[in-house]
Amino acid sequence: MHPLAVHATVLLIPLAGLLGVMFAIPRTRAWSRLPLLVISLGAVVSTYVSKQSGTKFQESKGLGLGGPSAELVDRHAELANFLFIIVLVFAAVAVVTFVLTRGNAPRALVSGLSLLLVIGAVALAVQTYRVGEIGARAVWNPAGNLDYSSSSGD
Repeated sequence: MHPLAVHATVLLIPLAGLLGVMFAIPRTRAWSRLPLLVISLGAVVSTYVSKQSGTKFQESKGLGLGGPSAELVDRHAELANFLFIIVLVFAAVAVVTFVLTRGNAPRALVSGLSLLLVIGAVALAVQTYRVGEIGARAVWNPAGNLDYSSSSGD
């Protein structure tokens, strides 16, 4: 289940961040307000499902893991827990933004919320990358001895 659940998370988190940046742009603010709310809440749900399925997956495979794989999976889980917190905070800001920016909201409020959304979008992108990178390394190259950067066609 975890490898499948992750796909929704990897789609929804960056999309939520993109919509947060779009809200910060005056020209796309009105259009992005509702999708920002919906996608951010969807990201919370998908991240929770990914985290829970990852925990179950780790428990089912835990006895067979050892060495570098176990260390990478543990680090992956730690980073995923922090990602979930970032997603929760970002979604909370999205909800506040949706509620407080109906009609003629004060410019300073919209600017402050926009700044928080852009900062949150960067945090989402960085942490999503970190979680995914170490998760992929745990699956595909736990010992770190494979070099995928070299070209074989030279």
